[in-house]
Amino acid sequence: MELIKIVYIEDDPYIREFIAEQLKKDPEFDFLLASESVESFLEQAKLIRKPDVILQDISLPGMSGLEAIRHLKDLFPAAEIIMFTIYDDSEKIFKALCAGAGGYLLKSTPVPKIRESIVQVYRGEGAMSPSIARKVMEYFRPEQQRSTVLTARELQIVQCMVEGLSYKLIADKLMISVNTTGYHVKNIYRKLQVNSKAEVIAKSLKGEV
Repeated sequence: MELIKIVYIEDDPYIREFIAEQLKKDPEFDFLLASESVESFLEQAKLIRKPDVILQDISLPGMSGLEAIRHLKDLFPAAEIIMFTIYDDSEKIFKALCAGAGGYLLKSTPVPKIRESIVQVYRGEGAMSPSIARKVMEYFRPEQQRSTVLTARELQIVQCMVEGLSYKLIADKLMISVNTTGYHVKNIYRKLQVNSKAEVIAKSLKGEV
């Protein structure tokens, strides 16, 4: 059985050493190299075999992990790249995936899941931490469906509006400030694509909320 050749790029020495040691123990992996930066890896890349999977951080000295994705894919077109990072904001997730990353894992991911993800991307499957997968699913949900999904608190406020309560009475009932109530109402208007309390109530009574 051919072993999966792995490279790990991480600037934090403690994390780099720990993850490298765990991956070296796996009988299905051929751990090639652990580097502190993309530049360091590229200097050493001539001396090793071409990797199958590159596990890398986003926040790196010199070239960032995001900048490196396309560069590494050009140099190693057969390699899959997994981002391994603390960042879970949507902008970084989608920049990484659009640039060609095959996986996106948070650093809170247990080692067995990291191992499983490496095998998955090697097989051509995607691999993401559960919270990242939810963000991706939310992003690709049809716009109409996304725009009308209200939070539990927003649904409570809609019910209060149907009951005819003022912002002050809603705030008192839900034990929040009037300003917070106003903030939620603005979000409700935006999501339901309406401009008035009456329209919110009408949508609620029609079962559209």
